[in-house]
Amino acid sequence: LGIGFILFFFTAFTGMGGHLLGANPAVTKAGLAISNVLPGSIAAKPDSIVPHYMNMISEGSPWLVGLLAICALAAMQSTGAAYMSTAGGILTRDLYKRYLNPASTHNMQKLAGRMGVGFIVVSALLVATYSRDALVLLGGLAVAFGFQMWTPLAAVCWFPWITRQGATYGLLAGIIGVIFTEKFGLGILGDMGLDYWGRWPLTIHSAGWGMLLNASVCIVVSFLTQNQEDLANRMKYHNFLREHASLPASKKGLVPVAWAITLAWMFFGIGPGAVIGNDIFGAPNAGIDNWTFGMPSIWAWQILFWLLGVGMMWFLAYKMNMSTIPETQIEALVEDIGDTAEEQAQRV
Repeated sequence: LGIGFILFFFTAFTGMGGHLLGANPAVTKAGLAISNVLPGSIAAKPDSIVPHYMNMISEGSPWLVGLLAICALAAMQSTGAAYMSTAGGILTRDLYKRYLNPASTHNMQKLAGRMGVGFIVVSALLVATYSRDALVLLGGLAVAFGFQMWTPLAAVCWFPWITRQGATYGLLAGIIGVIFTEKFGLGILGDMGLDYWGRWPLTIHSAGWGMLLNASVCIVVSFLTQNQEDLANRMKYHNFLREHASLPASKKGLVPVAWAITLAWMFFGIGPGAVIGNDIFGAPNAGIDNWTFGMPSIWAWQILFWLLGVGMMWFLAYKMNMSTIPETQIEALVEDIGDTAEEQAQRV
């Protein structure tokens, strides 16, 4: 809880504090800044605010700069480790074990996973070193591509009628949708004389266009490729989830409340309803004396919904059992797929 609190508020304090320390020329000009220790050029490049903070304290507290650098490296390492282990698992379980060597043992899978991770890391380092343009391109596409995994996630967790073919072709359509609403794909279309739209048409992010195509193709293909035998196989997993991860009967009545709270928070906190916060606590140009909380209305609105968001997450996590340990005893549906049949027999 303590780490979550720090992560939640540190970013907010870092960004909003910069406004009051000279990083926002408009705030400084309005007389709201309490100091001018940060340059106004940060407003044009907000990502540089953290390095500026570190430079400010480097002379007075060099030990703190070292500690922050270690924390940054630890954060990058932990994030990278999760990505690398996931990539290794995907290559091992979904490619090597499934298609190349179905009889592979644990040790063989570990070796294959390590080799796959090594290849990915070396490739990433080469791209970062020799092709900055490719790094920016891949970084921009990564989030939009990752968002397309929502359809397989929905299939695994909620919708057993989504077929393998539907999820696969939906992902392919989503990736195509992302590519051709980003600069990379638009360049290809331009060379073909097909530049009929710009980046992010109708101001909708490429991830949104990809998901629109993804979901549409996924639904259509799934209905065209229904198979009762495959459905029965998928239902084994879904019945397992329903047995161990579903809400108890005593909490079923909270489901409409949870939906209402979540949708309301998304609409007013990060959606169109946030415009109410522009002047509900005082007009933006009214001055500090006419602001209810001594700060711009939209700041107060966002802080209010940060706090409400914490309450919402607590409600969903603990009252709706979205982050709790199952109360029932869990038994594996199958034996560990990493062992061969012979090894399983020996262990029994």
